[in-house]
Amino acid sequence: MEKPKILVTGATGSTGAPSVEMLLQRGHPVRALVHKEDVRSTRLKNLGAEIIVGDMQNMDDVRAAWKGVKRGYFCYPLNPDLLDVTVIFAQAAKEAGAEFIVNMSQKQVAATAKSPATIRHFLSEEVFRWSGIPTTHLRPTFFSEWFLYIAHQIKAGKLQMPFPEDARHAPVAGEDLARTIASILAEPGPHINRAYQLFGPELLSYAEIGEVFSQTLNKDIIYEQNSVQSMADSMGLGGSDHFKDHLANVISDDLFGTPDMNDVIEKITGKGPMTLAEFIDKNRTAFTT
Repeated sequence: MEKPKILVTGATGSTGAPSVEMLLQRGHPVRALVHKEDVRSTRLKNLGAEIIVGDMQNMDDVRAAWKGVKRGYFCYPLNPDLLDVTVIFAQAAKEAGAEFIVNMSQKQVAATAKSPATIRHFLSEEVFRWSGIPTTHLRPTFFSEWFLYIAHQIKAGKLQMPFPEDARHAPVAGEDLARTIASILAEPGPHINRAYQLFGPELLSYAEIGEVFSQTLNKDIIYEQNSVQSMADSMGLGGSDHFKDHLANVISDDLFGTPDMNDVIEKITGKGPMTLAEFIDKNRTAFTT
């Protein structure tokens, strides 16, 4: 029996690209929605994915992406347009007769969230609920990939973020999230209308994260708390109030609160997530050259 084709958005990103690859390995045809053709989309095409170029804010583009597809993965960057894009995606999915969606959300989602990004994710989850399309919501803690955004600091022997050194969370790699996404999309039944908080395997303070970087890269890296503005500037997002407001509110919105970690990824996929040291080693070039 032919396996259903699956739509993957954010298909060149840290969860989208490995999801495409893993679904193809499982024998599913995959349609990858990308914003533009580049070396990343070419790689996915060479792996066997159908590439469709489109704008997720364009209703016709999203309708075209859903045509002939019944399952999809929804992922959108930290952007104030999230709600508009969610409504477009959900409406196009409903018109196409979609049977299942996996939605990438946030760990700290709540109706009382103060972060503009987090409250939008809460409302995005509600939109999918209103649509009536069976949906699984994934609520991860901070991705390990956040450290790649400040890799230039780490090369220089620094690790600076606007969180207290004793703030703890269990960083999770995009690859492990992708394995979870692919597993759920391939066999939706047990996961329909569930919400999963997802974590890496180690609960670490930022001081301990600095120690892991030091030990793995064999260089002195000490964590220092800096300002929200300084981190945004270091990432080229100094002018983004949406991003800065999100960073400023993740503590009060309970990103670092309980639950701290669980074994959901291993239960769903049969394999535990990688440690931070394994992630650093896998991306060693980014942190050293």
